[in-house]
Amino acid sequence: MKWWLSVFFLINGTWVPGSNIDQPGWGPRAYQTEAECLERKAFAEKQCHNYPLDYRAEWRCSSPDPLTKVPDDLVGVEC
Repeated sequence: MKWWLSVFFLINGTWVPGSNIDQPGWGPRAYQTEAECLERKAFAEKQCHNYPLDYRAEWRCSSPDPLTKVPDDLVGVEC
């Protein structure tokens, strides 16, 4: 079973899947184990902390399929 690391960006008050933005490389990535996915998630979060992006980012691991829509707990506008 594969585990998928997906990213979501908060753009203009709306969460957007990384695969929906116009920059390559932000689509879900597959990993062989949950542990590997969580390790890569921690690395991505550390990189975002050390080298901030233009938008707030949320990283999620999921299985057996990648997340293609914004998780329910991210839906809404952040003020």
